[in-house]
Amino acid sequence: MNPDLLTSRSIVPARWTAIAVAVLGAITLAVVAHSQGTGPSEAQGVSTKSLGTIDLSSEIEGMSARQLRARLVTIEPGGHIALHSHKDRPTMEYVVQGQPVEIRNGIEIPHQPGDMVIATRDVSHWWENRGTTSVVLLPVDIFKP
Repeated sequence: MNPDLLTSRSIVPARWTAIAVAVLGAITLAVVAHSQGTGPSEAQGVSTKSLGTIDLSSEIEGMSARQLRARLVTIEPGGHIALHSHKDRPTMEYVVQGQPVEIRNGIEIPHQPGDMVIATRDVSHWWENRGTTSVVLLPVDIFKP
């Protein structure tokens, strides 16, 4: 095979393909990173009802100023919960009613009744109700009031 053909027809296009893939990858990462921090800053169409709390400082050593709490959170159609982090506030959220969309670390995740959603220290997310009926979540979390 002619060495000039390799240089002009295979290596150069392969090099440009590699550069294009690297540039597209960098753009994709930048878009995902940007989308993680661009959720709503305030809740809309959301109500919360406290179901109970336990002061963990008297229950578990080393848990001073922490509570275990359970709530019912209702998101009306078209409503959303603001972007928030679960650093220092792990939670388990049971989907009671509706079909909410969770935007977790920039990725949309649809949920349905019966789903248990676990969020730990590396999770930043928000919830949206894109449906026509109310979404009801039952979060149980460790919280520092």
